[in-house]
Amino acid sequence: TLVGKGRFAEVYKAKLRQNTSEQFETVAVKIFPYEEYASWKTEKDIFSDINLKHENILQFLTAEERKTELGKQYWLITAFHAKGNLQEYLTRHVISWEDLRRLGGSLARGIAHLHSDHTLCGRPKMPIVHRDLKSSNILVKGDLTCCLCDFGLSLRLDPTLSVDDLANSGQVGTARYMAPEVLESRMNLENVESFKQTDVYSMALVLWEMTSRCNAVGEVKDYEPPFGSKVREHPCVESMKDNVLRDRGRPEIPSSWLNHQGIQTVCETLAECWDHDPEARLTAQCVAERFSELEHLDRLSGRSSS
Repeated sequence: TLVGKGRFAEVYKAKLRQNTSEQFETVAVKIFPYEEYASWKTEKDIFSDINLKHENILQFLTAEERKTELGKQYWLITAFHAKGNLQEYLTRHVISWEDLRRLGGSLARGIAHLHSDHTLCGRPKMPIVHRDLKSSNILVKGDLTCCLCDFGLSLRLDPTLSVDDLANSGQVGTARYMAPEVLESRMNLENVESFKQTDVYSMALVLWEMTSRCNAVGEVKDYEPPFGSKVREHPCVESMKDNVLRDRGRPEIPSSWLNHQGIQTVCETLAECWDHDPEARLTAQCVAERFSELEHLDRLSGRSSS
């Protein structure tokens, strides 16, 4: 059954038979048409790195080329998460403070791992930038943690890449979530950290989306994407430039959100992550540490519910 449709591919829910037994595993099959080969290959190459494995990154099973009567197709087979993507989840559910802490912390940990140059146990790994982070590219797992998916626009920050290679990778992503320097095409390509800083900006918008649906802030409004009331459904780069660059606009943080100690910290954190100056933004690792401090404080006070 079809469960999702993106820019490059369609995602189906399927059953995969285990080799020897009669057991079936429910999986997601992402099917790319012939003309989206490049996107499939990017995603396959990123998933093929054994050091990418992390609980907050979608689990990859295998990739294959399939010949059908409609021509060649390219398949990616991954774990299946029944709760769907974060945007769908937030549209349908109001979340508690604990949920926000779990979802936000796990998102930051996934991005921190993606960006990191080593694994949790210290093995060297290639840092990767996602470049299209948004709530529809994040899945919600059964335990209400996040995992990152959709690596079709991602970039491995290979130290051998030249500035020209990086420049050719261009302005990609979804306009609504683009950092100011991406909208302006004014990234500092001499410094690979600048790619990570654009991911952190996008992450801040996603954290804002989560917070906007949290019942610890009082009355919860219907789900709206960032800049929801300011731009149309699929805004172009030009209209986002007007909002983000000309007007220095960001999603609104109502004062009622600041009445909750934990949420106040989340709001301070996300505001530091969407700073106009890329150098001033926090790293994903720093955000992950803030969330684990929040969890620690809640444990100490023994009042995880307030």
